[in-house]
Amino acid sequence: MKMIGISPRFAGLCAITAMMAGSSLSAAETGKAELTGIKGSVKVDGQAAFVGEAIKTGQRIETGAGAQANLYLADNGPTVVVLPDSSISFDELSVDKSGSEPVITTKINLKVGTVAGYVKKTSSQSSYIVKGSTVTAVIRSSEYQVTDNGMVAVWSGCVTVSYRGASYEVCGGQMFDPAAASVVANTMILPAGMPSAIQQSANVKVTAVVPTRPNPVPSPVKAGN
Repeated sequence: MKMIGISPRFAGLCAITAMMAGSSLSAAETGKAELTGIKGSVKVDGQAAFVGEAIKTGQRIETGAGAQANLYLADNGPTVVVLPDSSISFDELSVDKSGSEPVITTKINLKVGTVAGYVKKTSSQSSYIVKGSTVTAVIRSSEYQVTDNGMVAVWSGCVTVSYRGASYEVCGGQMFDPAAASVVANTMILPAGMPSAIQQSANVKVTAVVPTRPNPVPSPVKAGN
């Protein structure tokens, strides 16, 4: 049986193809998440969190009673707010800038409680999803809030809500009420720490710590003490 050899030219083409395939697979970069504000008891994987801490995908962020955590996600947000008695993790944070438009993928796993955020406008190929135990919210250029019981509030932009096999379109000034399984007027208050309109348009990093209870004013020292 005659063996057919591989020509050097063909081998070279194969090598180039493999390099290009590898390059396309590695084009997506891991996005970042940074804690920029902490109020009360906030933990990352069970350890006390601190302002400036970098959060990796898969790490659990937990807030206690009355606590709140603010995060900066850069291209993948930019803003996420974890409200009291909540637990979230990022299943995916990636940015692929190899094409004509960046493809940004953000997946938030809402384990319990409530998460809010501001999402800037991205390309049509990008995706931003918050998935809870009862609800999935696909968010597009929006100010939103999602609770694990299925309630989704929207202040600007639009969110596609999937709840118990049905899909609902919820836009600015509206909210999805799981008790009524319908879209109603938004009666929720925008969470503290969300970017102002000026900050949003400038796409700046919000680093202010979430307001906490002020320190007590010392009592005046009495004369003779």
